[in-house]
Amino acid sequence: MELAKRINQAYALLKKEQLQSQVIAHLMKQYGVSQIQAYRYVQQAKEINGKMAIPEASAVFTVKIPPSLSTRVRKFANSQGMTISKVVSAALEDFLAKKDHVQKRETS
Repeated sequence: MELAKRINQAYALLKKEQLQSQVIAHLMKQYGVSQIQAYRYVQQAKEINGKMAIPEASAVFTVKIPPSLSTRVRKFANSQGMTISKVVSAALEDFLAKKDHVQKRETS
C-alpha cells in the first residue's frame, strides 16, 4: 500500500511537469528514502498510465474450519502460486457475489 502511495506521489508531481530531479528531491525529503529509491519510484511512475490503485488494507479474520478443508486450501494455494489469504478472499468474494445476485433476484 505504501509503495503505491509513493509511486502515485511521483506520478502526480511528474504530471505537474516538475523536473525529475525536483521530484526525486521531494520524495527523498517526504519519505526519508535514498536518491536511488526515489529514482525507482519516479521510473515506476513513468511506466504507468495513471495512478496505481491503492489496495484495501487487510484485516485479520480468524475462523475455525475442518483440518481436511484447511489442507485442501493450502494445497490449492500452493498449486496456484497464491497465498492462502488470496484464495480465501477470492472464494468469499465469489460466494458473496452469488448470494447478492440471488437476493437481488428474489426482491425484484
